[in-house]
Amino acid sequence: MSEPGLALSVGPISVRIRSQALATFDAHRQRRFFHREAGGQLFARVRGNDWEITTATGPRVRDRRGRFSFWPHRASEQTEIFEHHALGLDYVGDWHTHPEHTPKPSPDDLTSIAEVVRRSTHHLPGFMLLIVGRAPFPEGLWASFHSTDGTWATIG
Repeated sequence: MSEPGLALSVGPISVRIRSQALATFDAHRQRRFFHREAGGQLFARVRGNDWEITTATGPRVRDRRGRFSFWPHRASEQTEIFEHHALGLDYVGDWHTHPEHTPKPSPDDLTSIAEVVRRSTHHLPGFMLLIVGRAPFPEGLWASFHSTDGTWATIG
């Protein structure tokens, strides 16, 4: 029997988000008016076009968090990438919360992940962006894949 989680796909890429990562998202959902945005990175076992997200990091003490904003501490993120790579996991994208029922990315969210794809040294065809809203999964989860060629698509 396979580990519980959430299965998604975009084009040729199949993604399974394991329950530990989903629990991280759920723990930081902005359920109350005073909850601040949270976020982190996604790490997966990548086997060709099959990605299994095993870990969602964050939020970190040095991140800057507001009700409608999240700015990760980039040096801490790089340390996480090195640590997880040593464990055989690839960085495959970012996640953060939004204080809305069904989340949608802001223009800043789309620009940010496009910059990450463009500036990173990696062997993958692109990275994922996950946004966690207030609703239960899957309604409360925005998922998109951002390609190295600058295009992006939502994941279903």
